[in-house]
Amino acid sequence: MDKKKVIFILGIGRSGSTLLDLMLGSHPQAFSLGEISKLPQKLVNKGQRNLAALKESRFWIDNFDEAELKRFAAGISNHRFNKYIPLKIERFVRELVGKDDIFNPYTILFEKTKTQILVDSSKYFSWVSQQLKNREFQKGVIDSYLIRMVRDGRAVVNSYSRIYPEQTISEITQKWVRLFKEQQDFYDKFSGGQKMLVRYEELATKPEEVLTNICQFLGIEFFPDMVEFWKHEHHHITGSRGTNALIRKYRGLKQKKGMEEIHGSYYEQMGLQIKLDLRWKNELSVDNLAIFNSFAGELNKPYQWNIE
Repeated sequence: MDKKKVIFILGIGRSGSTLLDLMLGSHPQAFSLGEISKLPQKLVNKGQRNLAALKESRFWIDNFDEAELKRFAAGISNHRFNKYIPLKIERFVRELVGKDDIFNPYTILFEKTKTQILVDSSKYFSWVSQQLKNREFQKGVIDSYLIRMVRDGRAVVNSYSRIYPEQTISEITQKWVRLFKEQQDFYDKFSGGQKMLVRYEELATKPEEVLTNICQFLGIEFFPDMVEFWKHEHHHITGSRGTNALIRKYRGLKQKKGMEEIHGSYYEQMGLQIKLDLRWKNELSVDNLAIFNSFAGELNKPYQWNIE
């Protein structure tokens, strides 16, 4: 493998981004970052240093001291280091004198992880756009790849409704429409590297085939055990509780608080396997489905999954 690679996963929440992240992060040369865009928030607001979704992980504690982690968080989130110096000026001067390493966070992460591939499932197009402005990408030091995860909008809206019951289907659907259009526009215009569209439903039903295609796209070898991501060591930040539940189950760890309240026995009964989640078919009422279709029916048509 020549140049190092960063894989950005773009997608609306509840669309399988964590699943793909952990599968790709199970490649022997890869490291799953998870939603690293949330690192500064977790560090500043909660004072956490153990940032991994799996609290048993010590990667962030062992590889960054407190001051180093704060500087890294400021750099990756594009915050000022000095309140009297505009960020643009500081970036320009630091690059001019060769002291801009703090504004090249993925280079730092490659040094810390000792890997060739980083997987970033922060999901939002604004995050991807911001990171690609870094010199490490602009100068071609690191190759960037964009993978857009899509899922039947009915399943996404139902999943959000399960987690946020205080929100109406109308509100959730309109948010889905807005995010979908924004991401579609970003993906269509993306020129910062190579790009690929992946359907959650295909990844869940044909994981080896889909992962093989993705690995070919990335120019890396496919390893069959990437599918069973729960068997590998991961240090990712946040991500889907359901997907993380498989890792906890495999390791014999207690599930996070609230899992049963939200999901019932779904993840307990499914065992250690990749299973296509079609709960929307039983949980989304006729009335709520009609509301979804009134706002998003046409937009969602190409992504409907009607196979059992």
